[in-house]
Amino acid sequence: MQLRIAIHSCPIKNMNPKKETTLLLGAEACLRYEYIYLYTTADLFLENGKAYAWARKVVIDSGEENNINFISDKEKLLLDDLDIIFLRPNPPVNQDYLTATYILDHVCSSVMILNSQKSIRNFNGKIFANDFKNYIVPYAIGNNINSLLDFYSIHKDVILKPMNGFGGHGIYRISENCSPEDIFQQFRQENKGTFIVQKYIPDAVKGDKRIILFDGEPVAALLRVPAAPDKPANITVGATIAKTEITKKEQELCKEMKPILQDRDLFFVGIDMLGNYLIEINLISPGTVKPANQLYNIELEKIFWDKVEAKFARRKSKTNIC
Repeated sequence: MQLRIAIHSCPIKNMNPKKETTLLLGAEACLRYEYIYLYTTADLFLENGKAYAWARKVVIDSGEENNINFISDKEKLLLDDLDIIFLRPNPPVNQDYLTATYILDHVCSSVMILNSQKSIRNFNGKIFANDFKNYIVPYAIGNNINSLLDFYSIHKDVILKPMNGFGGHGIYRISENCSPEDIFQQFRQENKGTFIVQKYIPDAVKGDKRIILFDGEPVAALLRVPAAPDKPANITVGATIAKTEITKKEQELCKEMKPILQDRDLFFVGIDMLGNYLIEINLISPGTVKPANQLYNIELEKIFWDKVEAKFARRKSKTNIC
């Protein structure tokens, strides 16, 4: 199958080729398809009701890491002429990100956008988890310290983190005999706006589990083990990874999620489990593909594009042409 694809991402210069999932999936696309473009949020624009981007064609290089490199100057690319837009800017969803989603709303419906800009805009990963009530950890979301103090008075041992945080940054534990007021003041020095507070789960010291789903199907899972008991289980802050199984309960959760994710065009999702609890559904530029490949000696990038092709073929006959 020949596809015309644009990768909407952060600048290549900001990506680490040894870790970056976007580069790995982009390199596999270059091996399969002739027309692969890359542009950033700053390159996207709307003109007379049509969505365009100042995009550059990319190809795979000959290095061991299979990096992708530009082979052309920027050109004015009408996004309606594409088959697929691969939406990969990193969080947070700030005003520029939101504006990009509004521009992408003007792309022809025959173009498949993964993950859907509308779903990214409408579903926060931490709140979206609440749709699966049999799996969620007790939590509260707010902006006022009173919400934290009230929740802490009930549970006595909690985790405080920014609502739009990522990569394990800005996470604080408030256990018994701590001063929640002092910790909140420290938290506020770095994190403004809405926060989420969750009941502390003792299994956190064992690590959390990332399950990678393509088109609603679990394709790999890995355990992220904190570098120390008081550290978050994020690879970006020193956590290590280990093999793990997908439990029966987690398989049931994935089965429940599958039609919902498919209906909302949330093709590439990473769900985070802590013990038996679902703590987040990662919708925005999820990663961990390279670590999973190394851990299990697999090539998830090939599975990814196989499933994209299958989804595109199913969708093509049902979509109106602009």
